[in-house]
Amino acid sequence: MKDSLLTKLDALADRHQEVEALLGDAEIIAEQDRFRELSREFAHLNEIVGEFQRWNQLQAALQDAQQMLN
Repeated sequence: MKDSLLTKLDALADRHQEVEALLGDAEIIAEQDRFRELSREFAHLNEIVGEFQRWNQLQAALQDAQQMLN
C-alpha cells in the first residue's frame, strides 16, 4: 500500500479516537446537533478504521509467516 494512503488512514484512525472521546464529553452530549453530527462521523469512520485495523493485523500475520519460512 502506498505511504500516502497509509498516512491518510492513520489520520482517520486518529480522528476516530478523537471523535470517540468527544462523544463521551458532557458538553457535546448537551448539544444535540453537534452530537448527532459527530455520531454520524463516528459511524462512517468506524467502518473504515475497522477495516484498516484488520488489514494491519493481516500484515503482521503475513510478516510472521514469512519469518517462519526463513
